[in-house]
Amino acid sequence: MNRSILTTILFLAFCTFSSHAQRDRNRTKKESTSTRVVTIIEDGHKTEVIVPGVKVEVDEHNDTITKVTIGRRRIEVIEDHNRSRVRMVRLPIDRFKGHWAGFELGFNGYMGSNFSTSLPQDANFMDLNHGKSVTVGINFLQYNIGLQRYKNNLGLVIGSGLTWYNYRTDKPYYFERDPETGATIGIPVEEERSVTKNKIMSAFLNIPLLIELQLPAANDKNRFFISAGPYAGFRLWGHTKMVYHENGSRNKSKSRKDININPFQYGVMVRMGYRFIKLYGTYNFSTLYTNNKGPELHPYTIGLTLISF
Repeated sequence: MNRSILTTILFLAFCTFSSHAQRDRNRTKKESTSTRVVTIIEDGHKTEVIVPGVKVEVDEHNDTITKVTIGRRRIEVIEDHNRSRVRMVRLPIDRFKGHWAGFELGFNGYMGSNFSTSLPQDANFMDLNHGKSVTVGINFLQYNIGLQRYKNNLGLVIGSGLTWYNYRTDKPYYFERDPETGATIGIPVEEERSVTKNKIMSAFLNIPLLIELQLPAANDKNRFFISAGPYAGFRLWGHTKMVYHENGSRNKSKSRKDININPFQYGVMVRMGYRFIKLYGTYNFSTLYTNNKGPELHPYTIGLTLISF
């Protein structure tokens, strides 16, 4: 190989590294110079010299005998038919991948109008047992759209998931529709029945549109991420279930009758995490019941992703 070409390329690499190092010193004078380490790896006929931001590879047994990588650009020296030539290559970036697909578990609640935590007067029968009002979700489809040309830490996430919402109430009421108004009301359970479980379950197909940022940009593996955006859901099925004791026996009552649960939901979602810790929260602008057909309650969920796909 023409030694002058190799010398020129190594000189350019050194100048580039020196320029990066000088900018680092200008950004912070407190940075320790011990972090700038030169690594040399020799493996038979192959030698690699690695410094922060620059990598030089020399392989005498390969047609491409020298590679100088600076960021996303690579200079290659190729020896072909007793002549040397130089080409510039732009390295492909890793694709952006968001954090939606997975198995998640959360806890439900709802608020009144104006984000009030107090239930409306007509919603006393909906008083929740928050510790047992559980959400289970399987987010099975995810599509990623990167928003940067030379980086992979900012993008859009679109997907879909199936979520089961369980609202476990503390008070013994039947969920019924008022025969006159058609609105959902609570009917007290007979005194001889001792209720141990009373809940509303609804299954929704949810579709989010999230914008996600991952930091730091230079690390593809261990990044903190945060995403936010709107989502919408369509109700697939649901039921009410009551478990009670009467005359010494345990009984179950399950009903799929229409109690005015909203067939469509929409709201905002926030997700964040680092490595195996992934949290999420949702808030619905839509109400649990259809308009004017039940108490004005806006559901929310707080949970975590247990398994990522």
